[in-house]
Amino acid sequence: MKKLFLLLLVVYSCTTPTAETEEETTEISDKTVRIEISTTLENDAVQITYYDYVDDTDILNEYIFDYDSSGNAIPVVITLDDYDFRYIRGEVYRKNSIPNELTLKIYVDDELIIEESKTGDESEWINIGFNYDILIGESI
Repeated sequence: MKKLFLLLLVVYSCTTPTAETEEETTEISDKTVRIEISTTLENDAVQITYYDYVDDTDILNEYIFDYDSSGNAIPVVITLDDYDFRYIRGEVYRKNSIPNELTLKIYVDDELIIEESKTGDESEWINIGFNYDILIGESI
């Protein structure tokens, strides 16, 4: 009986469990990222910077708002098609301290992931930064 017990103990200790482990996915595939900026100021312009992972560089451009026939600003829209990088980061800012609101919205595949508005206080520029991990779905 003792030999049978030892044999079973040896066999059991030499086997590996067959439980499957789930691998963590770290791949993002072909997302569409849309960055939208709107303003409440007439004749407004903003600086927008964002990281371009394809060129491994930060893109910085000034965008001047267009206005509809009622005088409302048409949002500036930057669309990044086939985006397969895990992070989206950058900032939006106005190069003056005018006390009007800027709003940033970022969508991934038409799902709103970031919405933030700031209003100037006449003493410093409005700056809205963003750094978002698409894979885990949160700002970092």
